Amino acid sequence: MKHVLIGVITTSLALAWGGCATKDAPTELAAVMADRYVAPVKYADHRAQQKLFEAEGGNIAFTDHGTGPAIVLLHGVPTSSWMYRKIIPTLQQNMRVITVDQLGYGSSQKPSRDDVDYTPAAQARRIEALLAARGVTEYSILMHDMGGLTAWEMLAAKPEAVQNLVVLNTIVGETGFKHPNMEAGFITTQLMKAYTSSLTSAAILDKTFGDLGLKGEYKLSEDECYGYVRPMREGADDALYSFFTTVNDDLFAALETKQQGWPNFKGRVLVMWGAKDETLTVGQIPTLQAAFNIPDQNIHIYENNAHFLAEEIPNEIVQNVSDFMR
Repeated sequence: MKHVLIGVITTSLALAWGGCATKDAPTELAAVMADRYVAPVKYADHRAQQKLFEAEGGNIAFTDHGTGPAIVLLHGVPTSSWMYRKIIPTLQQNMRVITVDQLGYGSSQKPSRDDVDYTPAAQARRIEALLAARGVTEYSILMHDMGGLTAWEMLAAKPEAVQNLVVLNTIVGETGFKHPNMEAGFITTQLMKAYTSSLTSAAILDKTFGDLGLKGEYKLSEDECYGYVRPMREGADDALYSFFTTVNDDLFAALETKQQGWPNFKGRVLVMWGAKDETLTVGQIPTLQAAFNIPDQNIHIYENNAHFLAEEIPNEIVQNVSDFMR
């Protein structure tokens, strides 16, 4: 990913005005109902439906809508709960759907990495505290990308609370993960600042999403892209830096240790994976299937899709999750 970012930064800054909306737009949501999530048109519509929870290190933003068995949706990098806006409205009809912007992302606070712990374990503690405060003692987890790291921590800390797992192109281990090799220091600091700069953030995110499959038929509109750009510009570089500089041997060793406990999980696991994802490849799936003893019918590989299934094929995601949770 480092060479992608460097290439974008050295490209004409005019690109920053090309793919993503670059200014605030007024909300078009006429009224927000407390008991249901209304599909947003603008990013402001989504934020209007979020609440804040005072967690360890800073406030985290969340949504909590619907009734029934609870399912927690965890986003990855460089995204937020905005990514799930297309699937919440239908899932909430039969489930209690909770989304969380992890600290440093989305509408949550973005403290300096010198002042806060951005590790997956700390992110998991914040979400567990939120769930406890909301009276949620049992829940399923839907995870994507870096959200998997938080999910594995939650599973290890409170295995009795986790009922089911839904896995979308998630970090499982080193095998099948063509991960960036970013070392701590000046260069990585500047690359992360490019994500948040008003001059380069739109271009970098447009390029990143395009490389990960959101192009052509699935290309984001300006309003959709702005929902990713706006949170980055609010100071997400420290959280990004903390993530990218810790994708290393220590992380993978820790994941291997956690995998040893996965066979003890008593719930069910559903896997949905975009086969065209060139970063988190289908090579991650065998580790999951072996550890959790997942039956073949619970593994769905989408040959024509890539990394962002919740953006690309939200209807298929909703149908599979609904059938799985019955």
